Amino acid sequence: MNIQFFKKRSKITKNTFSFFIIILNIFVIACSDNDSSTGSSATTAAVTPGIKIVNISDNVSTSDLTTWTTDAAAKMSSQVANVLFVSWDIGAYVADGTPFNTHTVVITSEQIETLMTEIDTWLKTTCSTSVAEESATYRAYITNGSEVSSQFAICGQYRLILIGVIQGSSSDNSKNLAIHELYHALQQDLGDEDCNTKREITGSNGKGWINEGAADYFSNIEMYGSSAGVQKILELGLEAYNEDSSAAITGTGVASRGSAGLRLMVERGVLTESNILDGSLFHSCATESDYTDSNSNIVSAEANWYKIQLSSGVYSFTSAALQ
Repeated sequence: MNIQFFKKRSKITKNTFSFFIIILNIFVIACSDNDSSTGSSATTAAVTPGIKIVNISDNVSTSDLTTWTTDAAAKMSSQVANVLFVSWDIGAYVADGTPFNTHTVVITSEQIETLMTEIDTWLKTTCSTSVAEESATYRAYITNGSEVSSQFAICGQYRLILIGVIQGSSSDNSKNLAIHELYHALQQDLGDEDCNTKREITGSNGKGWINEGAADYFSNIEMYGSSAGVQKILELGLEAYNEDSSAAITGTGVASRGSAGLRLMVERGVLTESNILDGSLFHSCATESDYTDSNSNIVSAEANWYKIQLSSGVYSFTSAALQ
């Protein structure tokens, strides 16, 4: 705006001029803020120790992710993982898919490139020998609107978390997903090749339900506290069983089933809750060497996890389950 214009308008007072300048500045600042909020840059945060967050989601804040991550890492008896946590928004459901359902892509191509630059830069610092292949896989997830919510054990103690946050998701849902995947990333034995060779969803060794159940157990306690968290674990375990009346602990909703199984072991006194919550359950390949079909406590938990009752608003295991 040409200031000479105001000099020619003698009837415009000095106060009026000052007021106009203030209004103009407010307008410029507002426009600047709007421009920055729609840019392609990601919000990043370094979380001590060894965890970096890259977030462009409008549904979950970087400050919340930082708080959840810091709290989770602090509860581990030993945190040795190097984690990159990446989150962005996805839109409405489109179709079922493998390994993830697809949703509408709501982020821009510039934002996709921003995320991939962060991922590729981080991958090159890891011990991975297949950076190009892994990068292509993660790019496909992001580009295709995959409903991904997973932790990827890259190599050693390097872990990548990818979460496509569905627009309109509640804060509780986002927190549950984030904490669940963080717990997986902080499990020490996921980076051990000897442990990996034993780990599988079914079979004598490497009980997959323990991995998923422990992450679910941890997230529920973090979300709701000790007493209410246990109630949530039992509620979700019973819901999982009632959905299909299947007593298989590795069935649909394995995280809820496995969490109930672990809780049963805690109440029987054959597993301490602290071993779950501080991650020490997954030190030195313990779950692969000690929690196998040769362990009668494991066999019993698999056979009785679903024996949960609701009485007067309180969930509990039946007497038969606790015997």
